[in-house]
Amino acid sequence: MSELRERQTASANSAADRENSNSTAQLNGQNNGEDGEKKKSNKPANTAFKQQRLPAWQPILTAGTVLPAFFIIGIIFVPLGALFLVTSNNVQEKEIDYTSCTYTNATTNETLTCTDLFDSQPNMGITCRCAVTFELETAMEGQVYMLYKLTNYYQNHRRYVNSRDDLQLLGEAASQTGVSTDCKPYERKDVENDDNSTSAIPIAPCGAIANSIFNDTFNITFLEDGNMDEPVQLDGSGIAWNSDKTTKFGNPPSFDGTTNPPNWLTSIQNVTNGYQNEDFIVWMRTAALPTFRKLHRKVVIQEGTVFDKGLPKGNYSLTIDYSYPVHMFDGTKSIILTTTSWLGGKNNFLGIAYIVTGSLCILFGAVFLLIHIKHGHSSIACIDSHTAMSRVTDFEEL
Repeated sequence: MSELRERQTASANSAADRENSNSTAQLNGQNNGEDGEKKKSNKPANTAFKQQRLPAWQPILTAGTVLPAFFIIGIIFVPLGALFLVTSNNVQEKEIDYTSCTYTNATTNETLTCTDLFDSQPNMGITCRCAVTFELETAMEGQVYMLYKLTNYYQNHRRYVNSRDDLQLLGEAASQTGVSTDCKPYERKDVENDDNSTSAIPIAPCGAIANSIFNDTFNITFLEDGNMDEPVQLDGSGIAWNSDKTTKFGNPPSFDGTTNPPNWLTSIQNVTNGYQNEDFIVWMRTAALPTFRKLHRKVVIQEGTVFDKGLPKGNYSLTIDYSYPVHMFDGTKSIILTTTSWLGGKNNFLGIAYIVTGSLCILFGAVFLLIHIKHGHSSIACIDSHTAMSRVTDFEEL
């Protein structure tokens, strides 16, 4: 009996312990639930976008879709490339390098190059007049453009590109004397006063771009038979972008209180049209590469003369007022006479790129087609046989 009572007592105690543990667990669960409700859930909202349930389409790349795409691209690109290449080759272009243009020294009667003159007189402001003769083997009909070309000239240097004050160039009055610090070291220039003292005067236009403006000038003469030289008329209007002339450059009410850049021989107020001078605007649009061309002049078509259709074939003389040295940084200078087409100037890259891309597409398409013909059906057969075997195995397991 005593053993029976002991067993009943033990079972009662264990039941009580279980009830206590269950009640404790319930209390802990309630506390944890309250804490969980207090904490903010990181679960994304149940929307189609956040749960990635939006409808989607993914192309299945098969031989039936990829191979026709390769051949279609090749068939379209190769004729287009040939058209672009023929159009570019029809553009006439004549380049005349005058970096080492020669002149005759009036004192010693020696023939020297303009680079020798600049080496002997390194001060800025000198001009070397020289001439170069060239021949046009075929006539340039239509509108003919004159461009200048510089090489090894890094207009894309970060500090050079930033060395300007756009508000000053726009004609804002306050910016004419309150010059931006981006123009340093061509922000201000020491100018001597009447009492022999110096004052730091703001430069207009400030910055390295304006200070280094290209300032060579040119004249072209057609050397006709019978010693009759006919000058070619050049037009400097319409060479700048209209958007630049109307939105980026404007003249202030006055240039008082400013001075010219160090490399300029005159002030901006003495330049035709001031900040809106088109040669100046063309130069201020910096080039992306160290070898670049900039539009300089347009040849005027003169009715009733030998220039009524453009430039006739024959010999020409190019006279240069050489004021812009480039040999100290191993640069070169050239003048380019060119026509244009509906595609623009002479540039074979676009046509060659289209032909190469189209040819590669046709080549890869042919290679992939041969691989598909040789191995495509066997691969499908292997897949079908593998599928059939798996189905048999599943049936046997059932």
